[in-house]
Amino acid sequence: FQFITLAGWHALNASAFELALGYQRSDMAAYVELQEKEFAMEADGYTATRHQREVGAGYFDLVNTIVTGGQTSTLALEGSTEQEQF
Repeated sequence: FQFITLAGWHALNASAFELALGYQRSDMAAYVELQEKEFAMEADGYTATRHQREVGAGYFDLVNTIVTGGQTSTLALEGSTEQEQF
C-alpha cells in the first residue's frame, strides 16, 4: 500500500524515523523493541516477521534448484537464520 497512497508514504517514513530515534536513544534495543512489537502483532495476522517467506524466497529457491538440477550455491533460505528460527 505504501506505493500508491499518501497514507502509506507517511506510515513508512514515520516508522523509519521512530526507529532512527530509537537507535539514537537506546542503540540496538530499539530494534529488539520493534521485533517484539511485530511478534505481538502476529496474533492479529501480521506476517512480515518472516521476511524471507514474505518476499517469496522459498519459491525462488525452488525455481533455482529446478533450473540448476540441484547444483546451486545461491539459495536464500538454506542455512539462513530465518530457516533456523521459524
